[in-house]
Amino acid sequence: MRELEEVQDLIDQLYLENPFTADEFIQYDNFGLTAEMISNEEILKAILPNNPNNQEEVEDFDPLPPITHNEAIEHYDKVILYLEQQEDNFDMKKDELNFVKKLKKEALKQRFISARQTNLNNFINIT
Repeated sequence: MRELEEVQDLIDQLYLENPFTADEFIQYDNFGLTAEMISNEEILKAILPNNPNNQEEVEDFDPLPPITHNEAIEHYDKVILYLEQQEDNFDMKKDELNFVKKLKKEALKQRFISARQTNLNNFINIT
């Protein structure tokens, strides 16, 4: 009981705006704090400025444009050239460079597959 009074004296010395009792302080962990999960919309409303157009902006968000096979191959070429030029500065094994070259080869393969000639009947609507 004496310890409880000492804790209360210490709390009183803090001059808190909304003071609590020593018993509340000691029992704090025993109170079951529960929180509901809030929806994504509620989170967005909380963090975005109060603009009625914000909801539309969130819904109209465009994903990144797709990267073509040619763009990927071009960038692989640049990465491979960069790594070969920096060979002395990087502690890189040949296997790692070969992996990047393998990725480029896969992009070349995918470009070839996507460029296959298709049957004209796929484009002509014959009735």
